[in-house]
Amino acid sequence: MTTPAKVIAAARADLGMREDPSGSNVTPITKAFGKIPGYPSNGYGYPWCAAATSMWCKEAGLKANTDYPHTAGTLTQYSWARSNGRWFTTPKVGDLVLFTNNGSTSGIYHVELVEEVSASSITTIGGNTSGSAGNGIQGNGDGCYRKTIARSNSRICGYVRPRYAGSTNEPAKTWDGKSYPGHFVRYGDTGAEAKAVQQMLVKFGWKITVDGDFGEATHHAVKTFQKNHKLESDGVVGPDTWKALAAGPPKTTPPKATTAPQPVVKVPAASFTRVMKLGDEGQDVQAVRQKLIALGYSYLKPGLTWGPMMTVAVMDAQARKGVEVDGQVGPNTLKALGL
Repeated sequence: MTTPAKVIAAARADLGMREDPSGSNVTPITKAFGKIPGYPSNGYGYPWCAAATSMWCKEAGLKANTDYPHTAGTLTQYSWARSNGRWFTTPKVGDLVLFTNNGSTSGIYHVELVEEVSASSITTIGGNTSGSAGNGIQGNGDGCYRKTIARSNSRICGYVRPRYAGSTNEPAKTWDGKSYPGHFVRYGDTGAEAKAVQQMLVKFGWKITVDGDFGEATHHAVKTFQKNHKLESDGVVGPDTWKALAAGPPKTTPPKATTAPQPVVKVPAASFTRVMKLGDEGQDVQAVRQKLIALGYSYLKPGLTWGPMMTVAVMDAQARKGVEVDGQVGPNTLKALGL
């Protein structure tokens, strides 16, 4: 019998899949789903987010158009859900989350599979997307990625719920704001869970801003806290770290941080005198990385070297800013990025 876990396993197997050639929309998923007349690349070059969720459901054993909508169209997915009583506004693991570009169902344009659900966010796996959604845009990417976004994101239109074995329509339990939320909280996360981590760190004496943004200062504080408490010092708040934080500082001594948080490194002014690309190093590359991180590409980390994921971020930003998508940073891209 098919469960959400089986569909999620099928999706996880495709993480890292990329279009070949880049920008063509041609992937193993479109080849498996089939040709659609009128599209480039012999009918395989169509937007493939809905085809991806369809193939994952099919591979897991769900019955097409009975248990889920087998289609390459997001609006068709919505219509199936409404017609079959499978349209919901509260997420559950295994749902298909539909995104809109105008706040209504008429603007539905992208879909992803819900992998995890917390009180404040959902973690998704999607095709034809990118590794970030900092500006709210979910679709029009080069591959299959995982991301975590706030449930309050204005682009979320609603959820299509396939018919799984033994499934119910009970909404996910609301997080109580104190207990471990059921998933890792880490660098780049935003929302109530990140804020709760910051509040617990403050009780231990850390001088960090409680703003719900799990950034560099919070990441450093967590790593040092873990080291001081003989936990794996990876900066990721899992059940053991959450338990230690929730216990609070010893009652007999005042809370005191053993190490001061490191300030965010400010990038020196860079002189942009070259076209930057994969493999380049230097202060100018660092400045572009910092700008991309500020724009929401949180899977990048500060550094002086241009690696493959930076090329992905640059191409995605170029597409969204309306400049030539070549994966290199020259005068036009610098201007579009505000540098």
